[in-house]
Amino acid sequence: MRNRHLVLLLLPLLAACQPQTSPTPSPAPATAVATAGARETTEQDGAAVLASIQSFMDALRTRDTTALNMHVDSLTRLTLIRPTREGGTRVVVMTGAQFIRAVTQPGQPGIDEPIRNPVVHVSGDLASVWAEYQVRRDTAVTHCGFDAFHLARRDGRWKLLNISDTYQQTGCGPAWPR
Repeated sequence: MRNRHLVLLLLPLLAACQPQTSPTPSPAPATAVATAGARETTEQDGAAVLASIQSFMDALRTRDTTALNMHVDSLTRLTLIRPTREGGTRVVVMTGAQFIRAVTQPGQPGIDEPIRNPVVHVSGDLASVWAEYQVRRDTAVTHCGFDAFHLARRDGRWKLLNISDTYQQTGCGPAWPR
C-alpha cells in the first residue's frame, strides 16, 4: 500500500520530467493589431509625455523644487542601477520626495541631464519612455546611460510613476548639443 501511494505521488513529477514537444508556432504577422479596447499611441499623446519629461529635466537643471514636485507624487519612485567597486550591481530605490531633497541641496549645482533618441509608448493613461541620457556639470560630461520613465495620466496631466536608470562613466562621448 505504501509503495502504491509513493508511485501515485511521483507520477506527476515523472510526467513533468518527460521531454515536451509543442507545435511549430506560426509566424507572427508583420503588423500588430490592437486588441479590442486598446488605445493607439497618437503623436499628440507622445508629444505630451515628452513635454512632461522635458519640463521635469528643466526643473532638475534649475533646481526648481516647485516645478519638480508638480511631476511627482507620493507614488513616484526612482530606481538607480549603480556599479559597485567589486564589479557587482547595486540597486538604489528612493521616493520622489527623497530624490528632490537630494538634488536640491544648498550649494549644489543643478543637474543638466539631456535625453535623446526617446522611444515612447502610450496606452490609455500609461506611458513608457526609454532614452539615452548624459549628465553634465558645467560643460563636462560626468556620466551617461539610459533612462526608463513610466508615467500615468492623472487628472489630465502626465505624472512620473518611476524613473530607472543605468550608469556609466566611460564611453559617454562629448556633451551633446542642446
